[in-house]
Amino acid sequence: MDVTSTLRSLDSQRALYQNYLAGCSRFPAAPPGRSAHGRGLAFDLRMDPPDYSGAGRVWESIGGTWGGRFNDPIHFGVR
Repeated sequence: MDVTSTLRSLDSQRALYQNYLAGCSRFPAAPPGRSAHGRGLAFDLRMDPPDYSGAGRVWESIGGTWGGRFNDPIHFGVR
């Protein structure tokens, strides 16, 4: 398991959002200024094997939010 994305700049978020809009990303991205990553309140995970629903259940059980609830299984947020 690897943490792949934590705090993002507006420019980084803009690039991810543009890739998402262009259909070049499997995962959604929020518009610049609207992502929890921009406030340091989220991270993404890369898992092998990919057991995102299990990790999401654990994360939610300790008070976090999981992006699998809105079609973004790699996204884990802090409330």
